Amino acid sequence: MIFINTRPTSRSLLLTQAMQDKGMTVLEMPLLELAPIDISEREQQYQQQFCQQQDHYQALVVVSPTAARMGLAACPKGFIPNCAVIAVGHATADILRAEGWQVQCPEEYSNEGMIKMSALNSLGAGDHILVWRGRGGRRVLVNFLQDNEVEVHAIAWYQRQCPIDAPTKFEQLQQQLTTLVSDQRPIALVSSGEAFTNWRLLFAESEGEKGTGLQLADFNYLTFGKRLTETLDELQLNCIRIDNLDVEEVWRGIEQTVAKP
Repeated sequence: MIFINTRPTSRSLLLTQAMQDKGMTVLEMPLLELAPIDISEREQQYQQQFCQQQDHYQALVVVSPTAARMGLAACPKGFIPNCAVIAVGHATADILRAEGWQVQCPEEYSNEGMIKMSALNSLGAGDHILVWRGRGGRRVLVNFLQDNEVEVHAIAWYQRQCPIDAPTKFEQLQQQLTTLVSDQRPIALVSSGEAFTNWRLLFAESEGEKGTGLQLADFNYLTFGKRLTETLDELQLNCIRIDNLDVEEVWRGIEQTVAKP
């Protein structure tokens, strides 16, 4: 069985090894890469308030391991926040907990999962939260909080972009798939709407969308979250929703895909 791991290179190794250990043929096709960016003067002020005015923020939301590492690097050594700290997933939480922080995680690793948390949905006018994220990330959560009159300050530590070498790797992927023999369609993991947009663009720029080669519908998909799954459903692509990107959940999705008629 063929599994296509589209996670950024910096986050793909554990999943690739785990799927190989389960007997799968794993092909890596990163659809995103994370590039550090300089934060603005206003964002520097947000970080300073977080570290020096302990009662200013009621919560900190950290959306990824990369955001956790970059945010921690900008904190004083040994700093422990007083406010609630919410990490989107366990990998992010583990980085923060290693520094002695108390961290909460939503049951579902998504905007919707965080919105259900009392530490966030109980906030209102006069409350402030800080978000450590990538550029443009977690707009659904931010909009929800702003609709509840919460003051949201966000620091974008990095930006997501399509890797420069993606077209070359995509061509190599197609060549590999033509030589591998499998009685089932390859299973591609798609972890975000932005990653899926890049996936579609790669097809559009290749021969696949011109009547030859591979097509979008030649794959089964594991889609992370409700909105992305709905997008693929609308395109009539065969997909199984997963609720987080942990190895166990990805494997559950693969098993469900295989069992699906």
